Amino acid sequence: MAHLIFLSLLVSLDGFFSGFTFRLKKIRICLPQLLFISLCPLVIVTAVMLSSQRMTAGIPAGAAKGLGFVLFFCLAYLSFADALKKRKSSPPTLITMINNPASSDLDHNQRLSSREALLLGLALSLDNAVLGFSFALDGAPVGSTALCFALVNFLLVMAGNLCPGLPFIDRFEKGSEYLPSLLFLILAFSRLL
Repeated sequence: MAHLIFLSLLVSLDGFFSGFTFRLKKIRICLPQLLFISLCPLVIVTAVMLSSQRMTAGIPAGAAKGLGFVLFFCLAYLSFADALKKRKSSPPTLITMINNPASSDLDHNQRLSSREALLLGLALSLDNAVLGFSFALDGAPVGSTALCFALVNFLLVMAGNLCPGLPFIDRFEKGSEYLPSLLFLILAFSRLL
């Protein structure tokens, strides 16, 4: 259980920086939208884990680890490439929203709508889904794993949004667009151990 909590915290750090970025940009996240954001990992991780358990039944452990490595490595590459581009004028993609959460405020009204919360929730669920896939290969229980991801996402986004504007956090946030790709890379190589 401690392993699950630690990894869910690790992959959900982008949720904290999303909440913090919204606070800096004075974008409000109301409780219904916050619950909506947190519901995405619950639904997506549950679906991914249930389907992957069926699809990968009988696959050797080595092949499963290799598949987990490839998935995390691809996400690391996509996230890093998007962070290098930093094309703020282009329409936001899910990867863009991971690196630049404020881009999910599509109408720029300083308030997150349900639609925008859904897009952000989907973006924040990408890494959770891949990690959920890895846990499914290891035979982890679906319900508690998905619930843990949803709860950690909720707490970290809320904590980031309530966090005071401390200078050291502000400085760290400026380079945080590379954090998701680094975390994906760490998780990719952890599958090889």
